[in-house]
Amino acid sequence: MAGENILVTGATGFIGSSLMRLLARQGYQARAYSGRMNDPLRLRQELEGIEIVYHLASAERRGRRRLLQHVDVEGAERLVEESRRARVGQLIVVSRLNTDPNSHYPLLRAKGEMERLIWRSELSYTIVRSATVFGLHDRFLNVIAGLSAWTWPFVVLPGGGKTPFQPLWVEDLARCLVQILDRPDLRGEIVEIAGEERIRFADLAQLIMRTVGMQSIPVPVDLRLLRPTNRLLMSWWPYPPVTPFFMDLFSQSDIAPVDSVLRTFGFRPNRLIDNLGYLRRPGLRRYLFRR
Repeated sequence: MAGENILVTGATGFIGSSLMRLLARQGYQARAYSGRMNDPLRLRQELEGIEIVYHLASAERRGRRRLLQHVDVEGAERLVEESRRARVGQLIVVSRLNTDPNSHYPLLRAKGEMERLIWRSELSYTIVRSATVFGLHDRFLNVIAGLSAWTWPFVVLPGGGKTPFQPLWVEDLARCLVQILDRPDLRGEIVEIAGEERIRFADLAQLIMRTVGMQSIPVPVDLRLLRPTNRLLMSWWPYPPVTPFFMDLFSQSDIAPVDSVLRTFGFRPNRLIDNLGYLRRPGLRRYLFRR
C-alpha cells in the first residue's frame, strides 16, 4: 500500500505535522493540501490521482463559530463532493469524542455535522474520534501551563477542576491513523480512542505545575463566571490563546474506555508523565500568544 497517493488536509497543523512525518518514515507518498477547504476548484485539482485522503483541517484554533461553519462543515461538504467526483478510495477523518450534530457546544456540533456528511456520502471512510491530544505544539497542556505562569502563584480550576480527561499523545494518534491504511476491517467504522490515564483536571494542573517546577495554589472558579470573562478578554484576537471551545472542554467528560487504543490498534499509548518534558522549556508565557 506504500505506493498509493495520499492527500492530507491540515497537514501543517499540530496533528498533521506528526502524521506527515510518520507517513514519510514508513514510505508512504503523502502531500499536503494547499488550498482553502471550501474551494471546489482547488480541491478538484489536488484530488486528481489521489487514492486516500486524511482530513484533519479545522478552524478550531480560531475560536469563531462562523469559521467553524465555513471550514469544518462547508469544507467537509466540498471535500465529500469532490472526493466522490475523483473516486477517492478511502477517507480517514479525525474528529472528537462527544461529537453530536445536535450538541449545545459549537465545536462538537460542527464535528457532528461533518461526520454526518461523511457517513452519508457513500464514500469508504473511517472516522477517528479522539480525546484531547497533547504534544510539543499542543493548544491544551501548553495553554494550561502558560495561563498558570501568568496567574502564579494561583492556578485556576474551571468548574472546580472536577472534569476528567484522558489525554492522548499526538504521536500515538498518528500511529493509529497510519495503521488504518492496512485495516480494511475499520472501513465504515467510527473509532473512539483516548490515553490510558484518566485524570481530573485539578490533578492534571498540579502535575503540570510540578513538571515546570512551580508550586501553586488551586483556585476553583465557576464556569458561569469564566465564560463571559474569557469572551471579554479574548474575543478581539485573531488567534485567541483561550477560545470558547477550549472552555467547553470543562463542561463534559473527555473520556473513552481506557483500553481503547490497545483493543483496536494493538499497542499501549504512551503515558502522560513520560512525555511532558516539552513543558519545561523557557518562554511559557510567550508561547501562550503564538499563532
